[in-house]
Amino acid sequence: MKVSLKLLFLLSLFVFPMNAFGQTPQNSAADALTNEVAALRQSLQTLNNRLKVISDGLLAPDKKNEDKSLESVRKVTTNLDLLTHAEERAEVLRKQLIELIEKETAYKSRMAQFDEDLRPENIERSMVGVGGTRTVEMRDTRRRVLETDKRGVENLLSITVQSRIRLDEDVRQADQLVTRLRQRLFPLIEKEIDKINPE
Repeated sequence: MKVSLKLLFLLSLFVFPMNAFGQTPQNSAADALTNEVAALRQSLQTLNNRLKVISDGLLAPDKKNEDKSLESVRKVTTNLDLLTHAEERAEVLRKQLIELIEKETAYKSRMAQFDEDLRPENIERSMVGVGGTRTVEMRDTRRRVLETDKRGVENLLSITVQSRIRLDEDVRQADQLVTRLRQRLFPLIEKEIDKINPE
């Protein structure tokens, strides 16, 4: 019994003091540590929120500037596309005008040839190789054929001249549009270049 009593006493000394004194300081230290960690966590969260607000405030003008920059680049790109299409249209119209001028020149030269062929001595000369009893009728037939052909070419010449006049006006307007677009676009391009390479 003495041994068990001693054992019980020893056990009570180790167990109770540890529970009584050990628990309280550990719990209070643990509580203090937990409270301190919670305060640090909250402080860190507050700091993160403030940093986010500050960074948003600092980056927002850059974003607005980026949006402005993107918008101006889109504007320049759209105007470049428009200028390209206008230049292509003007070039196509110019080629059509050249073709009409060539046709007009060819028709005028055919008209001059008809005038030459309709002269009485040239009609007579064209009938030299053809013999027959009805030479007067043959000359009249030749004259009527030449006059009919001449009227057809005159009609084509008239239509071609009218088309050329309209097309000439279209080319002039297309060239004016290209000039106006260039006048508006080149300063925008210069401004964007200056933003990239400030002097």
